[in-house]
Amino acid sequence: MTILVTGAAGYIGSALVRSLGETDVLATDQGEMRFRQAVTGNLAYPPFARSLVTPQVDVVFHLASLVSGGAEQNFELGTKVNLDATRDLLEACRLAGHRPKFVFASSIAVYGGELPDPVTDETPAAPRLSYGTHKLVCELLIDDYSRRGYVDGRALRLPTVMVRPGQANTAVSGWASALIREPLAGRDYVCPVGPETRMACLSLARVVAAFRHAAELPAAELGARRTVLLTGIPVSARQMWDAVRGRARGQVSFRPDAELQAIMDAVPKATLSRRAQALGFRASASIDEIVAEYLQQSRED
Repeated sequence: MTILVTGAAGYIGSALVRSLGETDVLATDQGEMRFRQAVTGNLAYPPFARSLVTPQVDVVFHLASLVSGGAEQNFELGTKVNLDATRDLLEACRLAGHRPKFVFASSIAVYGGELPDPVTDETPAAPRLSYGTHKLVCELLIDDYSRRGYVDGRALRLPTVMVRPGQANTAVSGWASALIREPLAGRDYVCPVGPETRMACLSLARVVAAFRHAAELPAAELGARRTVLLTGIPVSARQMWDAVRGRARGQVSFRPDAELQAIMDAVPKATLSRRAQALGFRASASIDEIVAEYLQQSRED
């Protein structure tokens, strides 16, 4: 059995590959990779995307994307990476003819407008960013390809995943990881949102476990609707800072950026999925648990 992981050099992808073990994993990304079976290439190039799914590939974890801020800044590239490349991979699965499992990283960016608190399984998707639109279209494609028997698909709507190490990416939620990471590393940080700004959060370890669990779920338990919303606990910027203040060597100040604040005011503050719970997915318990997991992983690295 071969497992294909796209976006394998990324934050979630690299953790997923480590969790799976590298023996049977084919990892692909544009970035540098040190995995046993690694293929570097551009998923926005259709022949490359379609070359990845061979008859030996039984599971595809499709994590590669141009995240929210990047997709908003570059519409053409976002469409190619987030939408066109996903369809190319689905087509490769269809043409391979053996109905591989297809596990997709979607996002709570599919929600927008006036939202309930928390967002639940019943909340309709209404994206206000190109990134969320791309993710929603891909969810529908996965449903249809699964209905027709081309793939055995499942998609996870991810809340904000924390704590991202190293340099921030272009996600509009990148400040949340930086607010924890930077002061712990001894660097002062100016947070670009107000202290009461809340977002739905989930730890990296919980997300990796969720992807693995999604791949193992029987198709019959998912039914025709293959997308599962993951529960994200509500955490404010102030609570994030409070969780690390006692051990931080750097300081945090709050200086809201009007444009980013407007975006963050419109995103889900929390997500609660009874369906995810019934299917066996587990949420983070608290921001303290998320920070503890990050510190433990930092020590191991």
